[in-house]
Amino acid sequence: MRKRCITAVVAGLAATVLGFTPGTASAADNDVRSASTTGASVSLTVDWTGSESFTLRNVKLSDTSCDAHPVFFYVTVPGFQYPNHWNTSGCGTTTTWSALPGSLDGGIHSLWVTVCRDTTLDNCSSSSASINPYD
Repeated sequence: MRKRCITAVVAGLAATVLGFTPGTASAADNDVRSASTTGASVSLTVDWTGSESFTLRNVKLSDTSCDAHPVFFYVTVPGFQYPNHWNTSGCGTTTTWSALPGSLDGGIHSLWVTVCRDTTLDNCSSSSASINPYD
């Protein structure tokens, strides 16, 4: 009995030291996504907050070209596209947002981010999907 108790204490201490404690954020709470194309890049962290909601954190949209074309990004979920967010400041600039919440009645299975350079035929690229752990 004593050996079993000591083993449990050691396992508990090891879990605490390694950060495996109740309430610790899961990998889905810090799901980094990025996309880039010629002249534009976006990076952000997806925090899933429920089956119908998320918050994009630390969003950075960069204009990496000196070509007078603004850049934008948008978020897509199956069946819906959220409005564009723009960087119109020009060459070498980065526009940031600390938090952009989103929700959709009926649930969100996944999302991905697309970045574009605003040209006649938009030059765009998309990230891989972030899967909602609450789905």
